[in-house]
Amino acid sequence: MKRNGLLAVAILTVFVVLIASTIYYFMHPEESTKPFWLMPGAYVTYAQAFKWNEHSETPFMTWELTGVNGEYADLHLLSHGVSVSGGNVTVVPGESEWRIDTVTREIVNSSDANYVGKKCPFWIQTDVKVDSLVETFYGVTTISRSERVEVLGEQRDCWILEYNWPTSSMKRWYDKSSGICIKIQVIMHQQDLTIVTTETAALTNIGL
Repeated sequence: MKRNGLLAVAILTVFVVLIASTIYYFMHPEESTKPFWLMPGAYVTYAQAFKWNEHSETPFMTWELTGVNGEYADLHLLSHGVSVSGGNVTVVPGESEWRIDTVTREIVNSSDANYVGKKCPFWIQTDVKVDSLVETFYGVTTISRSERVEVLGEQRDCWILEYNWPTSSMKRWYDKSSGICIKIQVIMHQQDLTIVTTETAALTNIGL
């Protein structure tokens, strides 16, 4: 009798776990799988074209996975931003190190505390469609549409994420097959200047 009771409890426990797992999967589809390309050494380099007035500069931005350990990946980022003072624009380099949960894309540790708790913006889940909600470092927004864009010498089908703020806007193109961001455009308005930044993937060792 006692054995039958223990068996019933065990079966009920397994059933509850299965139901809970199934519910979680359908409520969090983006948190169910890791990217197929995720491995140490994977990188993407972008040409960062900054334009304002009659001036332009094109340095490079690179993110690279320096290590993958279990559920976590270490990412090194070398990028550039702009500093505007007295109507003068300076392109400024910057570096940071992130540790990312590869399932949720959450940045769990960083050399810059401002990134911690945010979602990595360099790739998104692939099981999405138009109107799907997607969260990145820049906030939660919906996929507005799909679009083909020529990057890395070929046409790629992409999902589009768009953000709008009081003095700037951003558009990001994510490759449908890999989820990787392959193009970014930012338009900023500061001190009577309009600065347009277009970042386009120029080199990668990932098979998109």
